[in-house]
Amino acid sequence: MNLLKINQKVFQLGVLTLGTFALLTSSYKVLASNPEQIEKKSMLIAQSSREQWRICNKKGANWSEVKYFESKNYFANICRNGNGQLTLVAGAKSNPNELLELPVSGKQGYLAVDGSKTFMIDNSHFSMAINGMVVQKEQVTYRGQ
Repeated sequence: MNLLKINQKVFQLGVLTLGTFALLTSSYKVLASNPEQIEKKSMLIAQSSREQWRICNKKGANWSEVKYFESKNYFANICRNGNGQLTLVAGAKSNPNELLELPVSGKQGYLAVDGSKTFMIDNSHFSMAINGMVVQKEQVTYRGQ
């Protein structure tokens, strides 16, 4: 390639970069000009998803919600079933149709055991232990009753 063609390619790349920068900068200004509107839309999305994840009452007439928790990646419902037993119904936000449903015990927080896995939820953290060793822990970002 000769020097003229190389200069043309560099020029084209520079124009493309400047155009992209200008577009992103103007979009940022539009978003930054009305942060209240962005917050309202974000809240609507969160509330919409939260209603999808709060499923105790959807399980049947004899089911009721005791507590509801969310972390960055997970949601957990503590439900009371028709027999009065507490049940953990939890899942990943990325795949809310694949649910874990286990009986719960606990006085300070909630504990559910599935073989070698133990799921613990309290007002501040979700955690999962395998064979007694904590392998995952996330901070609770939302609690509801």
